[in-house]
Amino acid sequence: MDIRSFFCGASSSKSPGHSSSSDTEDKIDSNQSDTEVLEPSPAKKRLIVHEKHAKERLTTHEKSKKITASSRKYNKKWEESCNWLMFDKNFQGAFCKVCRKRGISLQRTGGTWIAKPFTNWKKAIEKMKIHAKSDIHLLSCEAEMAAATALQEGSVIQQLQQINDEEKLKNRMAIKALIRCTHFLARRHIPHTTNFDELIDLIVSCGAEDLKGFLERARLNAPYTSKVAVVEFVEAVGLWAEECLLKRLRQASHFSIMADECTDVTTTEELSMFFRWVNMDGQPVEHFLDIVPLKATDAKTIYSALVEFMKDKNIQISKLVGMGFDGAATFSGKHNGVQSLLKKISPHALFVHCHCHLLQLACVQAANATSGIKHVYITFTTLWKFFHYSPKRAESLKAVQQVLDLPELKVVKPSDTRWLSHERCVKAVKASYSAIVTALNNIYEQTHAPEALGISKALCRPSTLVAIYLLDYVCHKWRS
Repeated sequence: MDIRSFFCGASSSKSPGHSSSSDTEDKIDSNQSDTEVLEPSPAKKRLIVHEKHAKERLTTHEKSKKITASSRKYNKKWEESCNWLMFDKNFQGAFCKVCRKRGISLQRTGGTWIAKPFTNWKKAIEKMKIHAKSDIHLLSCEAEMAAATALQEGSVIQQLQQINDEEKLKNRMAIKALIRCTHFLARRHIPHTTNFDELIDLIVSCGAEDLKGFLERARLNAPYTSKVAVVEFVEAVGLWAEECLLKRLRQASHFSIMADECTDVTTTEELSMFFRWVNMDGQPVEHFLDIVPLKATDAKTIYSALVEFMKDKNIQISKLVGMGFDGAATFSGKHNGVQSLLKKISPHALFVHCHCHLLQLACVQAANATSGIKHVYITFTTLWKFFHYSPKRAESLKAVQQVLDLPELKVVKPSDTRWLSHERCVKAVKASYSAIVTALNNIYEQTHAPEALGISKALCRPSTLVAIYLLDYVCHKWRS
């Protein structure tokens, strides 16, 4: 009910007896009712205020709800903290551009961020943090970075080709130093597999900074100081030296070959080969090339080994003009020897019996024909056995040599087939003569060994002293 009609109705309910006497007042009241507002009762007034406040609260809540719903939308600033975030206008939602590119989504999320747009802007910050830490997102970021790196730097081969020239030079110098160390140990017959690492550490400690940096960079994936690396260095040096020698040999107009059969410590028959030719300066040069294992030691097997080696190394057998072997029938036979088989391929090749073997055989025969010299060599052989088979006696000789300040030389066994052994034996006995006699006398006094006394008396004979000096002179001339 309207308030105005309520009050008007109350005024019209007056008694009819009063209407005639107050017509003028009714007209005045009716004229003033349009402009004046009648005061309601206190109860009605409280009811009006309560209804007004309720309508105002309802209107304010609806307005705030509409404003909040309309203000929650995609914020462009989110992309500053999440560079993977993107907004798609067609879908009116957000996507992860990194994961979306790979096309892999989690089933428990329903493909949100990847196949399905994200639209829950109320929880956008929270959901973005969760997605950024997910395994799928992290793997996608790693794949994206790898693809970008490959696109920028190229393939592995291209990356290797684009290495700084200065770094290449440093690496080459470091490898060159390692190969030189390996060559140093090999030439001095020092075990390279067990001493290479210590030698490198010594060189680095002396200030080789470039080598130190190279080893630190390559220590994890390529340890260049391992035994395998050292063996590869030795093989590389050998292949390089062999190729250089073969190149010079192929350029020569003619060449000669020297070969001999021997047995190594593993009882394997081997054939050692030397080649001799004239270099570009007109000087004769001689080089060792290879050792070839043999299945047998007959002439045909040795001949086949020589021919196959020269064919494999691209050496023209027709250029062969000389052959040097020992006097054994296997090599020097006129009909079925190695030299006769090679002459069938190169008819102009000449066979020369090894002069060293000839001279050795002549000296041995001459020594055996002279009783004094023969007995001296027998004494040398007995002396060698006396010290060689007893480390204790060898140490006593070494101690006497140190006391007398003489060179620590071992007694060498004279051999009939090793032509240099006679010279080495004579030189060792002459240089350590006083130490040998003193050591023999000391051993006899301590152990009463009759061999020590017999060898000492044989060395102290005047004829033995004369023979020692004579043989030293002859061997010197013989060698020169």
